Amino acid sequence: MPYRGGRRGRPALEGWALPTGLVGALLLPAHERLRGRETLRHLAGLRRLEGDPRALRRLHADKLAALLRHCARHVPFYRAHLRGAEPSLEAFPVLEREAVREHGRALLAEGFRGSVLPSSTGGSTGRPLQLWTDKAKEARHNAQKLRFRQWFGVRPGDRQVDFWGSPIELGKASWVRTLKDRYLLNQALLSAHDLTEARIDAYARALGRFRPRLVYGYPTVIYRVARHAAAHPERLGGWRPQAVFCTAEMLYPQLREGIARGLDCPVANEYGARDGGLIAHECPEGRLHVASEHVHVEVAEPDEEGVGDLLITNLDGYAMPLVRYRVGDRGRLGREACPCGASLPVLERLEGRRNDFLLGADRRRVHGSAANYVLRERPEVIQYRLVQRADLSLDLQVVATGDWGEPQERAVAAGLRRVLGGELPVRIERVAAIPPSPSGKYRWVESEASAP
Repeated sequence: MPYRGGRRGRPALEGWALPTGLVGALLLPAHERLRGRETLRHLAGLRRLEGDPRALRRLHADKLAALLRHCARHVPFYRAHLRGAEPSLEAFPVLEREAVREHGRALLAEGFRGSVLPSSTGGSTGRPLQLWTDKAKEARHNAQKLRFRQWFGVRPGDRQVDFWGSPIELGKASWVRTLKDRYLLNQALLSAHDLTEARIDAYARALGRFRPRLVYGYPTVIYRVARHAAAHPERLGGWRPQAVFCTAEMLYPQLREGIARGLDCPVANEYGARDGGLIAHECPEGRLHVASEHVHVEVAEPDEEGVGDLLITNLDGYAMPLVRYRVGDRGRLGREACPCGASLPVLERLEGRRNDFLLGADRRRVHGSAANYVLRERPEVIQYRLVQRADLSLDLQVVATGDWGEPQERAVAAGLRRVLGGELPVRIERVAAIPPSPSGKYRWVESEASAP
């Protein structure tokens, strides 16, 4: 449900909701059938495969081979590149974002008979990417979400609140959709934009009234609501969710800890991309599992630690297949089984985009989390944004409590210089608020010096 201002801008979230059993057993299946999606059938199949690694590997290999054959026969971009060669994965080029932008129409499958739907990325890089999807892919994507949520005891039909900021979702707002999502599916959506203190307080009160079992969305936004709830526990009226799932931004340790403390529940990471699909999700043991029935993950050009650029092939994307797509993040696949017992592969390490890395004074790459560790030690810091310029100097915007002053600024500047190994210029500006990107996401660290 999009944010609807009630009296004085309060979110219109009442405590009323349909029973979970009614929604999960009747209304949600009917909704998916009317949308032409077999989501719940796919969900049942995913649950059957979880404990059968051999069947899972066979399904993954069969789906990958079938997709590559489809691309070689029906997708002009790949057909021109392969020129009749055997459609093995290695024969396909690494697909860059700019190639999708330039050759988008040539990536559409000829004669595709499914229902093709327009989509696009959120535009966090400043340039949204036009994509096309289909209902079968949507159904399998939604089934993956439901499967991972069941790992934490969240059932189809449970009350859910999303903190979201993408204009793609918010732009779809209508009274019909608002009423359907809220009063038939037990789902509500609150805007991540314009987070004034009054609105954060209203959101905390709304959670206490609606009492969702799942809270989902941007960790930076949920963190601010959880921090406010920790200071004003009466706003929640004794409620706590079953789980919080964070997505779309890096889930840094202080965000996870603050959310868990403020809302008193498990916090898990969901890793996905609009142009890559739902890629991985954290299990109750704290490990990211690759949704291998849905995606194929490669690590390109790994460094000495095995970390490289992640290449994603969505196995269900037949309308506009993106094969070996460089999604922009870096990571490393694991080899050991997870104690949770799920047979899905583990994404052992996940890092941000290339321009989430800083350059040291000697031009070595330093992960943005190094700066995060400096700033998380300052209890006065509520939020920050660090930008490294092309000349390696640093511009830091800080939202802080009243205890922030020159001594704290000097300590932070010294810490940043220490982790970057040199006397780099550090400019610090205290601000009242840091606006999100056009997609609604917040970027903590960004480097113009190390951007690809």
